[in-house]
Amino acid sequence: MNENYFVWGRIDNSVSRYMMIDDNGDKVPDLGYRIIVRRSLIALRKFFADNGLLKINIFDKDGNLIDMEYRRDDFTDEAIELLKRKVGAWLDSKGSEKDPPDMRILVKELAKIREGK
Repeated sequence: MNENYFVWGRIDNSVSRYMMIDDNGDKVPDLGYRIIVRRSLIALRKFFADNGLLKINIFDKDGNLIDMEYRRDDFTDEAIELLKRKVGAWLDSKGSEKDPPDMRILVKELAKIREGK
C-alpha cells in the first residue's frame, strides 16, 4: 500500500463537477454553486496553511494559492486527524457555504486535537 496516498485534488477539478440541468434539459455549469465551492475549498486550504497543518508552501511569491494535488506527506499528523474527524462534516455544513466561510467547527476541533482529546 502506498503510504503517500492522494488526499485532495485540484480545486478547479472539484469545482468543474458542479453541473445543473437548464430549462431546455441540457447539462450546464452551475455557476452559482461553483463560486460557493471554490470559496469553501480555498478557505479550507488557507485554514490548513494558517494553522501550520501543511508541510509545504501552497502560495506563490505573490501570495496566491497554488492549485495542486495534495498527498499524505504534505500534511502534519494533526491535519490528518482533523481531516478524519471534521473536514467532511464542515464541507457538508451551511457554514462552509457562507461568505466568508465559517471555520468555527474546524477551529474547535483543532483545539481539541491539540489538547490531546
